[in-house]
Amino acid sequence: MKLHLQRDEQHNIIRAYGPQGIVIHGVTHGTAVLVAPDWLENPWGPKRMDDLRPEHFARFHDSAPQILLLGTGNRQRFPDRALLRALRELNLHPEIMDTSAACRTYNILVGEDRDVVAALLPPGT
Repeated sequence: MKLHLQRDEQHNIIRAYGPQGIVIHGVTHGTAVLVAPDWLENPWGPKRMDDLRPEHFARFHDSAPQILLLGTGNRQRFPDRALLRALRELNLHPEIMDTSAACRTYNILVGEDRDVVAALLPPGT
């Protein structure tokens, strides 16, 4: 699915998402990514939803983004309560959705100049 033309070279905009992976700045990422408007971590920790652990969010120990989107792969899946509790302790309150929806939402929020980070699991997970 093509999302939209990237015109802003200063921000990480998601150009496409599909079976091949997540395309950011013309690079296809077939693994999980952690992306913000001004930085990108790839590969990022978990390979699938069941591998998700609090330590994957350790970089936010000192400062949490205003909005954290959690893209859970091909379908929306909720993390276990222990993980959600650990994230709340880091002052993280993720918006949980499938990765396709998280990619679209991320781009909209970047366009609004919001403090957003997307934690995206790859297709097929």
